[in-house]
Amino acid sequence: MPATVIALVLAGYFLVLRYADVEESLISRGRALARQLAPAAQYGAFSGNRDELRHLADTLIQEPEVTAVVVFDGAGMPLAQSGLTRFTGDPNRLPEGWTGKSGDGETLFFHAKILHRFSQTDDPFVLGPGAGSSAGRRDDFHPIGSVVLELSRSGLLAKKREMLAVTVIFTLLTLAAGGLLAVRLGRDVLEPIVNLQNAVADIRVGRLDTRVTPHPAGTLRALEEGVNEMVAAMQAGHDRLEQRIAAATAELKEKKEEAERSNLAKSRFLAAASHDLRQPLHALALFAAELEHATRNGPQQRLARQISAAVGVMSELLEALLDISRLDVASVRPLREEFALEPLFERIYAAHSPAAEAKGLRLRMVPTRLWVGSDPRLLERMIGNLVANAIRYAERGGVLVGARRTGKDVRIEVWDTGIGIAPEHQQLVFQEFFQIGNPERDPGKGLGLGLAIVDRMAKRLEHPLSLRSVLGRGSVFAITVPRATPLPVSPPEEETKVGTFSARALVICPHDATCDSLCSLLESWGLDTTYMDNATEAELLLLATPDVVLFDEERTGAAALAARRTGHGVTPAMILLGEAPADMERVLNGTAYARLAKPVRPAKLRALLQHILDARQGETVTP
Repeated sequence: MPATVIALVLAGYFLVLRYADVEESLISRGRALARQLAPAAQYGAFSGNRDELRHLADTLIQEPEVTAVVVFDGAGMPLAQSGLTRFTGDPNRLPEGWTGKSGDGETLFFHAKILHRFSQTDDPFVLGPGAGSSAGRRDDFHPIGSVVLELSRSGLLAKKREMLAVTVIFTLLTLAAGGLLAVRLGRDVLEPIVNLQNAVADIRVGRLDTRVTPHPAGTLRALEEGVNEMVAAMQAGHDRLEQRIAAATAELKEKKEEAERSNLAKSRFLAAASHDLRQPLHALALFAAELEHATRNGPQQRLARQISAAVGVMSELLEALLDISRLDVASVRPLREEFALEPLFERIYAAHSPAAEAKGLRLRMVPTRLWVGSDPRLLERMIGNLVANAIRYAERGGVLVGARRTGKDVRIEVWDTGIGIAPEHQQLVFQEFFQIGNPERDPGKGLGLGLAIVDRMAKRLEHPLSLRSVLGRGSVFAITVPRATPLPVSPPEEETKVGTFSARALVICPHDATCDSLCSLLESWGLDTTYMDNATEAELLLLATPDVVLFDEERTGAAALAARRTGHGVTPAMILLGEAPADMERVLNGTAYARLAKPVRPAKLRALLQHILDARQGETVTP
């Protein structure tokens, strides 16, 4: 294509130049003939010798392309003519050297003036200034006629057609030669290059079985063979690499499964060990609480408080480890329901406000009317862990808990004015036992499991968890929960506070030291406590309508008993100690109950009893 364009442009350019050359040559020839004829006709025109002028015209018409010659006198009348003229103008109106063309362009006209020289000499006998000098003589040329020469352009046009034909023929020959060369290049060079390009494209997408078929011309034979050898080597290396990857993947899969089995066994062992440790730790907590209540002198009371503090740390660690292990083995099944956030915030405030006040912090819950859809127990544990973590790491200011709408969700945020978390640590704080600013592992500063539990619960509930923090200014933890439509709530009854525990309690648990300690602790708090280790016998005691029933479901099977209503229409409050069985919701059939995980902390148990008995003060109990 480039050769074709160049050939056509050059052919057209040189053809136009040649056309201009032959046209200019004809015009120049006509002008020269006209200039030669005018002086030759001077004498005949001056003397009026028509024969001589006709002879000149006949002689000139013999020249090639000359078709007519006309000689005019000074009045513009023809004196002599040779050939059939096509000129119709007035020669006297034409300037010297005029050139024209006929209407059809077939004839060129050339005009020239016939000039005669007149000599005037001053009278030598007349004296005057300058007489006898050359200044008194002048030579004047005056037109006495004109000649018109006509040339035919037929020869010029024929020559142009010949030039065009020759140009076209040579151009076609050039293009044919270029086409043959292009075909040869395409067949012997471009085709192998295109085949190589296609092969490289296939190799790029991973088709290592691609091979380049050698072209018959053999122009790029060495390159084609080199590409085939390279692809063969790549395929061999790829096959070896795939074998190694497959072996490494199988080994990695085996190690991963082994690690998962080991991790699951560890979690199950930890869950079982925690489960087995809860009973003695539960008894130890009760003994410590009873000891602290029974001691009166200073040293023994201080020792009892230290024992209670140590037992509290152990209980917290055991409870956190149990939660982690239960989340790992997926034994925690969320029970989703729609509930209001305000009561949940109130319970969290009641549980954590003493710790905040002890550090001089202000714990504030923003009132809200929002409802959410989630597991209330797990969500309360998550927010409680965040609040406890905020109180632990804040030295001044306070902690703020609030909720706001974000589209179809509710964003629960916990703000604190603590030490803040550096950007490089914001992902690590959700790992187990990672703590900032506690290299000595002081249990008083936490165990490093609270945020890990929150993260795992958030994933189990599919509630997005986020963190924003500025070092030295504080942090904001946020949990995004689906928003629910509020349900109609009956107005709460007026509550009447009671000052002391004046109530009846029924304890159903196996006869052991732990149960004895629990009963002693309840009696020390002023409760009229009755103990039974048999659910069947305890059923008779329900006729006495105890205010609260505490039972160990794991060891007594008392869930069905706890769900029964008395014949007097009064349902005692139920407190479950330990893990809730999987069918607890079905057995209780909607009956409200509370649960305390083992080991039970006396402070939590006392706060729960106070809350239950305060709420039941308005009920009428028939003895």
